[in-house]
Amino acid sequence: MARRIRQEETLISSAATSVHAGIRVTDYKTVVLGIYGSGNANLKVFIKGAVGDTRPDFAVRTALRAQNDPTGRWDNIDVIDLQDNASIDGDTGVALSGNVTRLIEVNTNLLDWLSVHSTAVVAGTVTVVGVTVTNE
Repeated sequence: MARRIRQEETLISSAATSVHAGIRVTDYKTVVLGIYGSGNANLKVFIKGAVGDTRPDFAVRTALRAQNDPTGRWDNIDVIDLQDNASIDGDTGVALSGNVTRLIEVNTNLLDWLSVHSTAVVAGTVTVVGVTVTNE
């Protein structure tokens, strides 16, 4: 049986807009994110992905990204809600309202970098934990 290596990392834990610097996911077959909102959470979480050797600047606003600048080559990506297998459009993001747990799977096919961005924070806090499993 192939050896699988599991890793877990807290990507963000915040009461304000927050952008994770990004983790390298080139060697991971599966990435699942646990998104945990506080009792009064009212916000959105966007999942960002990129390809390439250079880690992009995931904090650069979408409208300011230059096509010829490798640090701005990322996009919001589609994820799958593990509760009902529904697709969540990358540009829509994962909405949290109240004390809620969302488990989502990220399609990491050929992605090199992954980041999360909490925004539109009206109230509450969010913690996003990433769990990765190697291809081996």
